[in-house]
Amino acid sequence: MSTGGAGKGCSGSDGGMVAPFVAKTYAMVDDPATDAVVAWGPASNSFVVADPFAFSRALLPAHFKHANFSSFVRQLNTYGFRKVDPDRWEFAHACFLRGQTHLLPRIVRRRTGGGRRAKDSHDEEEDEDISSKMLAMEVVRLKEEQRATKDRLAAMWRRVQDAERRPKLMLAFLLKVVGDPDVLRRLVGNSGGGGGLFPGEGAEAKRPRLLLDGEAQVGKKMRIDGDGMLCGINRQEAFVREPRVDFTGFYTGGDGFSEVPVDDPPYAFRVDTGY
Repeated sequence: MSTGGAGKGCSGSDGGMVAPFVAKTYAMVDDPATDAVVAWGPASNSFVVADPFAFSRALLPAHFKHANFSSFVRQLNTYGFRKVDPDRWEFAHACFLRGQTHLLPRIVRRRTGGGRRAKDSHDEEEDEDISSKMLAMEVVRLKEEQRATKDRLAAMWRRVQDAERRPKLMLAFLLKVVGDPDVLRRLVGNSGGGGGLFPGEGAEAKRPRLLLDGEAQVGKKMRIDGDGMLCGINRQEAFVREPRVDFTGFYTGGDGFSEVPVDDPPYAFRVDTGY
């Protein structure tokens, strides 16, 4: 969007050279890539510095030999720019219009005269005001960063506490199981839908299903359990209490099936053979 002609109050010759400061300022404002930092105002007859900190860190060093926002504002005053809005960094000049680059040569540095001291005093006061406002904005920004950092640290501390709590809970559970093995059996029984681990527990007694070494064959079928033995002969199963497995290689059968032939594994010997 461009204006139709020269702005009100814009006077001077168009034939001169554009001052380097004015040309660089126009280039920064007119660049769409930097609109988040500095851009034209709504009427295209002013420009707004939306982020003075990013403006000072990135744009000023790229176009000038300094990164001082106060010095930039002081130079704007030297070339006749005025601050439009006291609550934000918006500046305007009658000859600084969007799309009207032929008016830029009319923007010249103010001549110094008898009022030099008064002007210098005014510039110093304005610099102090700018510095105070920028300092206040910096304090607000630092407080926001501090708050965000504090929130991140609190979240990290909660995660660390959770990570430290899990092994302690697991250790406490294991110690409880070691001290009372019935705890694990009750948990397994509850996860099975109610009945207990052993016959006679619950409304419907369930046969033990925890196997030590899978399914072993005795006759048709035999399973060895932690507290007993399930023997299946001709598809009939019976529970034998307290089988004893000697892990040194000896096997002693239970008392429930003394007449049922049991094939000895190649590595086991009956105790009553006198071996």
